Amino acid sequence: MTERLGLERVSAGYGESVILDGAELALQAGESLALLGRNGAGKSTLLRTVMGLTRLHGGTVRYDGRDLARDPPWKRSRAGIAWVPQERGMFPSLTVDEHLTTVARAGPCTVDRAYDLFPSLAMRRSSPGNRLSGGEQQMLAIARALVMNPAVLLLDEPMEGLAPVIVQELKGLLATLIGQGGMTVVLVEQHARLALSITARAAVLERGRIVHQAPSAQLIADPSTLQRLVAVA
Repeated sequence: MTERLGLERVSAGYGESVILDGAELALQAGESLALLGRNGAGKSTLLRTVMGLTRLHGGTVRYDGRDLARDPPWKRSRAGIAWVPQERGMFPSLTVDEHLTTVARAGPCTVDRAYDLFPSLAMRRSSPGNRLSGGEQQMLAIARALVMNPAVLLLDEPMEGLAPVIVQELKGLLATLIGQGGMTVVLVEQHARLALSITARAAVLERGRIVHQAPSAQLIADPSTLQRLVAVA
């Protein structure tokens, strides 16, 4: 299989501060990964580094075998990497429909398809993004990434702060998307068992390094190791 996304000895952070310290990771086309770790381990920083939003102190970030070091975030996005940030990134001046149509690219996930996936957004298509509920904003953030028809989808804690019914809806949607196998998906999630239940592989970050990798099913079946690595309840 072809390597879609690779990190080799990556050290990165903000200014002079180093958060990732020698991180190594390789993902094939169509693979799904749960990126786990305690708070402050560097999970969000790893996603932001892939997008070019941190200072790269050393190492290589590759996409389809090409070094991304010189590529600004917009170029990485245009190449096929989509990021759903933890903060959701709503634009108060844009309606739901404008959030989608402004970034949509040719591919199987059209704006109409996004509305099929998220019917509640279809009913709010004329509403400003910042007038939506938290759950609706998260749906819009994911829909906005999907209509870009990316090869790589990075999700930073998409379930955080949402009502249980919305969490279950998003879980089902992500499981379906991952099951289709078209995109490489990296899911950062504090709820480790939830993330493991819908991904094929897991990687655990500790102090900016990947310290454990395993099939998701293997890790979820080993509660003592899961507890030791990520301190889940």
